Amino acid sequence: MKPRPRCRRWAPLGAALGVCVTLGFSLGLLGGPLRRRPAAAPAACRPRSHVVFLKTHKTGGSSVVNLLSRYGESRELRFALPHRYQFGYPAPFRAERVRGFSPGGRKFDIICHHMRFHLPEVQRVMPNDSFYFSIVRDPGTQGASAFSYFRAAAPAFRRAPSLDAFLASPWRFFRPGQRGNHYARNPQWFDFGLPEPARPEEVPALLRGLERVFPLVLLAERFDESLVLLRHRLCWPPAAVDLFRHNARGAPAAVTAAQRRRLRAWNALDWALYSHFNRSFWSQAERFGAERLRREAAELRRRRRRLERRCLRGGGPVPAGAIAEGRLRPFQPPGAAEPVLGFALRPGLPPDERRRCGRLALPELPYKDLLERRQFGNASAGTAP
Repeated sequence: MKPRPRCRRWAPLGAALGVCVTLGFSLGLLGGPLRRRPAAAPAACRPRSHVVFLKTHKTGGSSVVNLLSRYGESRELRFALPHRYQFGYPAPFRAERVRGFSPGGRKFDIICHHMRFHLPEVQRVMPNDSFYFSIVRDPGTQGASAFSYFRAAAPAFRRAPSLDAFLASPWRFFRPGQRGNHYARNPQWFDFGLPEPARPEEVPALLRGLERVFPLVLLAERFDESLVLLRHRLCWPPAAVDLFRHNARGAPAAVTAAQRRRLRAWNALDWALYSHFNRSFWSQAERFGAERLRREAAELRRRRRRLERRCLRGGGPVPAGAIAEGRLRPFQPPGAAEPVLGFALRPGLPPDERRRCGRLALPELPYKDLLERRQFGNASAGTAP
């Protein structure tokens, strides 16, 4: 994505996108959950084992990666794994970034770690019948989370003394094209690998093209409902989407209405992206059946609460310092304003239950290392070739 050369060129685009998407988003958000349609009888289906998940930043993707890791490990599926922990991010994805890839060789079953999406290269790695999905989040809250998490990684955030100071005059701190600043403006648009539009009228066509690639995009704000729709699209059993919510922050500051408005305006392309897939999500939810969706999401939450009580000391996330097992401690980004929480297992669990609970609690990086050892033997994991 080429850096935008100056502020005044993009002011009209931001304003135009804001006007265009706000009305549509509001209609989709309000109309989606209010409309009702009787649930159709479920059709017979076969479980899908070829899955492409585009993990976007600060949207809840780590929890989905854990889900996919457990499903694939339990069925001995082949993962397309990076040599380190990301596929050369922030550079666009290339097939050669996958460990064990060879042109014309056997393709993989699941790919789910961080990349900047590039479809032709993903297709070199994954089978033609792969199911593509991703997750998005309202930039009015995603931007605040990114500001906290990427303070050290994004120069624009590092220079700003506070989120309010940054939003009051973002161009004081933001330099287009500076390494790390892709986290600071429209990061979800960037992760999807979309080109920077020259004119606002190009945006809808880009989003329609993206929807043809990704038939389902989850909403972070409707996470459990998203998991229900995902489970049915993949034809997986209910327990396959049981999970713990990973990478929660300890006591994050609430986002004010003014901050939310400014974050959406600053991230106008992300707001357009989110608004588009919000409407798409509720359209699919309507076809699925509103009452059926609520019922299955409630059951998913009940199962999660049972698992948390059974597996976790304290029944929920705890600070990393309270976790005795080193492999269960989540990564702490340098300079983050709030610590990332993890999970401590209850003592005295039987071996089988401890293994299951341990997989549910295992953070993304050590789980990637575990999958790498299982797939490639005892060679050191997490290192460059």
